[in-house]
Amino acid sequence: MLAIMIICAVLETVLVGAWLYLFVKYRNQFDGLLDDVDGKTFTLKDLYFIGLGAIETYEQATKKRITESERAQEKIQYLSEAFGRENAELYFYVSNSATISLILTFLPIGLSTVCLTQSMLGLVLGAALAGIFPYGVQSSINSAVQKKKNSIISEFPKMVSKLTLLVNAGMLVRRAWDEVANSNFEDALYAEMRLTSKDIQEGMSIEAAMENFAARCGLKEIRKFSSIYVQAVNRGASESIGSMKIMADEAWEQKKQISKQQGEIASQKLLIPNMIMLMGIMVVVVVPIVASLIGNVSL
Repeated sequence: MLAIMIICAVLETVLVGAWLYLFVKYRNQFDGLLDDVDGKTFTLKDLYFIGLGAIETYEQATKKRITESERAQEKIQYLSEAFGRENAELYFYVSNSATISLILTFLPIGLSTVCLTQSMLGLVLGAALAGIFPYGVQSSINSAVQKKKNSIISEFPKMVSKLTLLVNAGMLVRRAWDEVANSNFEDALYAEMRLTSKDIQEGMSIEAAMENFAARCGLKEIRKFSSIYVQAVNRGASESIGSMKIMADEAWEQKKQISKQQGEIASQKLLIPNMIMLMGIMVVVVVPIVASLIGNVSL
């Protein structure tokens, strides 16, 4: 146990020293950067300057940005689905700084508890805290991504129907896209459409712009639709309008299935509270009866 305590004390000293160094050096350097970050999604965000400082120190030492790896680019693409392409790299740094900051903050607490209590329980507690909070942050990010996907798949049938109607009425495919994109300023799908229009206006090819659109939405239905739309632009609407109509029908049918599944999930969630209420009622009703019977028998 003594050897373990010594190791924990050394590790604690190193981690606390690193924490204090980063705190003193970077406590005012990132003021304002985290102001717009949602505190509900990113727990204890006021500590994230610790992690941002650690990342900056690493990048200065290695002369290499952490965003350069293929894995980092995949994560940035994933984050763009929830936070937008313009903010994806920022949130990549924020999510990594969250993990570093929370580990550097809570793990030393567990290490010090090992020395104070001469028990491994403190280490387990500190490790749990150091793991739970980053896990919670990642879960919140995943929830934000899923929320956006649900919003997109919900609006997708309406969007395809609007686009098909305008194209079928004789409007140019590109103009129809812009009209639909500007018909709604609340839902995420139309925001992604406007961003795609901006990409095309800035000189990006229609194929690349639609590929980025599908990647940001992160849904196979959008990928299929993007392919059909590119064909409509390149070959003419007359050859693709039939496919767009079929896809609109499929999208509406899929929305019905999703609504049905969500209803079943909601019913299942209500089942547990209902069972608890039933058990409570049974306890309230049955216990007095059983007690009365036992009393009568004893007499």
